[in-house]
Parts: sequence; C-alpha cells; structure tokens
Amino acid sequence: MKKKPEMKRIFQITSILFLCGALFQACTKLNEPYYTVKAVAADTSVRNVLLEDYTGHTCVNCAPAAKSASALEDLYKGQVFVISVHAGSFARPNFVLYPPYLKADYTCATGNDWYSTSLFNIDQNPKGMVNRTAYNGKVSFVPSEWGGAIEAAIKLPKAAIMSMTNSFDTGSMTISARVQTKFLLKFTNPVNLCVCILEDSIYGGQENKVDGDSIPIIKNFRFMHMLRGAINGSFGEQIAASADVNTLVTKNYTFAFGTKTWKPAHCSLIAFISDASTKEVLHVIKAPFILP
Repeated sequence: MKKKPEMKRIFQITSILFLCGALFQACTKLNEPYYTVKAVAADTSVRNVLLEDYTGHTCVNCAPAAKSASALEDLYKGQVFVISVHAGSFARPNFVLYPPYLKADYTCATGNDWYSTSLFNIDQNPKGMVNRTAYNGKVSFVPSEWGGAIEAAIKLPKAAIMSMTNSFDTGSMTISARVQTKFLLKFTNPVNLCVCILEDSIYGGQENKVDGDSIPIIKNFRFMHMLRGAINGSFGEQIAASADVNTLVTKNYTFAFGTKTWKPAHCSLIAFISDASTKEVLHVIKAPFILP
C-alpha cells in the first residue's frame, strides 16, 4: 500500500520529462565562458533542494525548460525551489531580432558569476544544477535529467533546519531579513550562506522553437523565479568555519532597492547554505516579501 504514492510521483516525473525534456535540445554557448511565489517560512522534516535553471530569452529551447522547472517545483511543493538564472550570450539584449521584444536585460552580477564558474560547466542553454552536486557524473546537465537528480537529492539526510523572516518598508524601499540555521550534521569544511532576491511574473519576449509549435517568439512570456541578485555576495558569506550538530547561526540583512524597478509584491528571498569548498548546496529556504 505504501508504494502507491511513490509510483504516482514516478509517473508524474515521467510525464513532465516526456512533455518538456524531450522537446528541446540545448543551445550551444557563443564565444564565452511565474506561477505565484511559492514559499515556506519554516521548513519540514525533509531535505530541501535547489534547482538552478540557466536560461536566456534568445535561447529557442529555454521556454519548455522553464515550464519543466516550474512543474517540478509544483510536484515537490515546499521542498524544491527554483532559481532562474539569465546569463550568457543567449541572455543578452537583442535590438535587431523581433524588435522590440528582446531588448530587456535580465542578467545580474550574481548570475554572471555563477555562469562563469568553471566547476559548474554551464556550456549551453538550457542547463541546470540540482544542489550543485554531480548527477550521472556531471554537475550541470540538461532538463531531461532534472527530475532524476531531484529524486536522488531529496533522499539524502537533512543537513540543517533553516528559517527566514523578512519585512519590507515601502517608504525606504528596503527589505530586512533574519535567517537562522541550525545544523543537524557535523561539517568540517567552512559553510557559506547566500541570500538572493527573486522576482516573479515578469513579462517579455522569449524565442521559441518547439516541435509542433509554429510560434517563433512568445511576445508575453511569463518569467518566473528570476534571479535579481544576491544581497550578501555571489557566493554568500561564511557563517561557520566548521559546524557541530546543533550549532545555531543567526544572520540579519538589509537591502535597499534604490532606483530598481522590481515589484516588491512579486519578490521573494531565497537563502541557501553550501559547502564553501565544494559548492554543494546543503539546504535551502524561500519566503515572500512581507509587505505592510
């Protein structure tokens, strides 16, 4: 009797990968190395997983990859969290092709830093990582492998408990956040905490080339969980030189939007801890902005 939910999940994953993963091929990199906000304020008894989708609006195969990422996030609601990273040559503004739909620049310094990290080997789009750990011998891989990598990742022992509370001051346009981490496993390597801002429901042009779909560009594609940047550095900051079981770390952050046009109601914070040496993501949590 206990096998039925697991079989149902396997069927759902297979369906997602058949509909999305099998439809696209990767775009080779040139010349260089939204659904509503989904969040939990306090995590559960399972290990959470970070799925990074490296994409670009001139990548003709990235629209189905984005849909696949969102479908996986829905399937593992509250346990899998997506960051959509616009970086590389396919994310550059294009003022010639399909004007004026590809003029936006969705890149950011943090996404560029991650994209150019040699360990990650983001050599094409779409491509992704699951907790920045190897699956089938690769740290980054194509969307058809995301589901399998997630299934492997969620079965690992839970490394930490994380909680995050935040509030947004509309007068000063400043987000304030408090992130707490309690370690459940012992770590001898330094551990970093990275806190990033994501934004949902951004509409813009997205090139498209899917079998059976004659639309060359989606003029009002809904971009979800888009990385806007990190508030404490691209790879975060060290919160422990090493950690024993039950070590508790509390960090507080503020970030002022300034002249940025991001919409606070569509924004969320995502925080994850990682092994500073191997870059493996150990746990992740996400929470929407709390508006007055």
